[in-house]
Amino acid sequence: MEPHEAAGAAGAAHESSGFPPFNQVDTFPSQIFWLVVTFGLLYFAATFWLLPKLKRTLADRESSIAKDVAEAAAASQKADAAIKALETRIAEAKARSRDTAAKAMSEADKRISAETAKQEAELASKLGKAEASIGEMRSRAMTNVASVAEEAAAAITQKLAGAPPSPEAVKKAVAAAMRT
Repeated sequence: MEPHEAAGAAGAAHESSGFPPFNQVDTFPSQIFWLVVTFGLLYFAATFWLLPKLKRTLADRESSIAKDVAEAAAASQKADAAIKALETRIAEAKARSRDTAAKAMSEADKRISAETAKQEAELASKLGKAEASIGEMRSRAMTNVASVAEEAAAAITQKLAGAPPSPEAVKKAVAAAMRT
């Protein structure tokens, strides 16, 4: 046989035997032993090192989340209390401003009433003085009107009649005309 035929025959025998580590019966027990040892080491490492560390991490996260939720609830309650306090202060300020405005309006009304009464009194006084002055002027004017009317009546009568009338007759005629 030639060298490449011998290699081909060896390759065919090798292929038919399957997976080489399982084909060797004499190494199979040691492979099982190392499988058990490796699985045992991985089991103990996972049980005593990896899983406790994972549980601690989860517990820490859970407690951190619970703490944050509790802090958020406390902050929410504080905010609610602050809002209520602020609303109360706003309501009190509005009430005080309404009271202040009502007092200011009342004081303004009193001042306006007092000033109005004072002005009305001054106007009444001035009006009384003016009426007295007008009455006085009217009486002076009427006195002058009567004398002017007497002079005019005397002058007209003299022109029409040609003779001067008696002063008593002119006074009686003017007085009678002024009464009507």
